[in-house]
Amino acid sequence: MKTKKVGDISIDVAVEMGIDDGFPANMLVPSFDMAVLEAHRDICVPFCFNPATGGLKLSIHTWVVRVGKEVILIDTCNGNDKERPAFELAHKLNLPYLEKLAAVGVKPEDVTMVMCTHLHVDHCGWNTQLKNGKWVPTFPNARYIFSKAEYEQWNPKSASYLPSDINMNVFEDSVLPVVEAGLVDFVEGDRDLNETMRVEQAPGHTFGSIVLKMQSKGQHAMFAGDTMHNAVQILRPEWSSGFCNDPVMSAQTRRRLLEFCAEKNALLMPAHFPPPHAVRVKPHGEHFVFSPE
Repeated sequence: MKTKKVGDISIDVAVEMGIDDGFPANMLVPSFDMAVLEAHRDICVPFCFNPATGGLKLSIHTWVVRVGKEVILIDTCNGNDKERPAFELAHKLNLPYLEKLAAVGVKPEDVTMVMCTHLHVDHCGWNTQLKNGKWVPTFPNARYIFSKAEYEQWNPKSASYLPSDINMNVFEDSVLPVVEAGLVDFVEGDRDLNETMRVEQAPGHTFGSIVLKMQSKGQHAMFAGDTMHNAVQILRPEWSSGFCNDPVMSAQTRRRLLEFCAEKNALLMPAHFPPPHAVRVKPHGEHFVFSPE
């Protein structure tokens, strides 16, 4: 992906892994209807649907954002060396993720902010790395932005704790070490971080999911995490993923974000869209359509 510009904001992507064969459509999006895809085949194939496998294509990547002196990472993928017995895709990986960051000009010590839209296994793994048998923060000079509600959902000591096999060990090896290092800023509610960046609550996929809106020189960007996994959900916002805690709430959140993107012509950048990873959104009757950017 070439560097994208939103006003004075520069945006790159570091891809940990691509999933070109895709997930089975009705597994990723249980309400998936092939007739809808066929009606929009020109924008879905080959972008987000693999006709050879019938799979919905995905990517696991980090958005790399530069504005002023800030170097910001949004979602940090799976991580290396992590014990993920219930999620084979992420189990004991050895991938050149840090080299991918270096390829877009970022060293770990350069990063000033890490934002995790939520704390699922594939969004916070590179928060830490294994050194001398200990999990230590990968980005030692960064402030890590976590949703307080999201942290409580995964904290075993919290009354809000919701255990999940697929997220086994994630809190212990990828979340708690940066908290204990004093690097985390917790956010509650909607909050302006500065004149360029705004964090907003986006519940449904998880109860504490957040998104990041950015603006510069009248242009807008939306880093949408897992509020949508595949672009077919833009065509039908009511189609929640099979991984959502609350599918109804997720659909409501997704529609709200898509309405914002359509109104502002915001560049929409979820966490898992395949190359070119970002889209523009337009209204289409009661639904929406998209164009890969």
